[in-house]
Amino acid sequence: MSNLATADRLRRATSQVPVSWYCDPAFSALEERLLFAPGPGYVGHELMVPNVGDYYALASRDNAQALVRGTRGVELLSNICRHRQAVMRKGRGNAPHIV
Repeated sequence: MSNLATADRLRRATSQVPVSWYCDPAFSALEERLLFAPGPGYVGHELMVPNVGDYYALASRDNAQALVRGTRGVELLSNICRHRQAVMRKGRGNAPHIV
């Protein structure tokens, strides 16, 4: 039977990055730019718009976008009128046509 608890077989654990990096704003900005910005972002779940015609304006994006369930599934659409640059829908609801 082997003895795994000998001191020469054990070594002290080391962290992968220095502890100071966890609170460093420059490192956080670097992570955001290199890791998170290029990737997809979560905007909502399909259960937010369960029925055809349902919409959910995304307050987290200043209502500039909305999740809309159409006959082809859930889509992320612009919620800004092209002519007047105004927000078309706020909150959630059901509208057969958004024009």
